Amino acid sequence: MSPRGDPRQEPIKNPFPGLKKQLEEEYRGLPESKIDEVARQALGEFDGARVREFVPILAWRRAKKQLRKAS
Repeated sequence: MSPRGDPRQEPIKNPFPGLKKQLEEEYRGLPESKIDEVARQALGEFDGARVREFVPILAWRRAKKQLRKAS
């Protein structure tokens, strides 16, 4: 076992702030409220995911697809 304990028991970091910031940098012309909505929706699609490590990148891809349509 690692010195930090069982990694399966460590809390999962909330990916929303990082995802939103990244999308805001990429889509500066869109309103913050639209980016917020799309980021939350994309993350929500993975709420039940058993493997959480890939959720941020998968949500980022889905959000980018939606924002490209909006821009």
